[in-house]
Amino acid sequence: MATDSLPPKPLPPGFPLPAVDNAGRPIVVGSKVRILSVRSCARGLPVEDQARLRSYEGQMFDVLEIDRYGMVWFEAEGSGKPDFSLRPDEIAVV
Repeated sequence: MATDSLPPKPLPPGFPLPAVDNAGRPIVVGSKVRILSVRSCARGLPVEDQARLRSYEGQMFDVLEIDRYGMVWFEAEGSGKPDFSLRPDEIAVV
């Protein structure tokens, strides 16, 4: 008997992250937000990728997706698809 889809694995403790920004305001897909920090996604990346991500700090982005872990996804390079994600407490809804 083949199974086409397995149930999702349980999330680690503390996940999903609550969909609220650093001030407790709700975040939804389509929200306009200001990036406060990229620490969670830049850690461990090559220096040039860290610099690119840091250049987004202070900029405005639209929320494209909130994944099952509660990470908030953004599109930065004009691809039309999510490019990077941040923890909700690293952004501010405007």
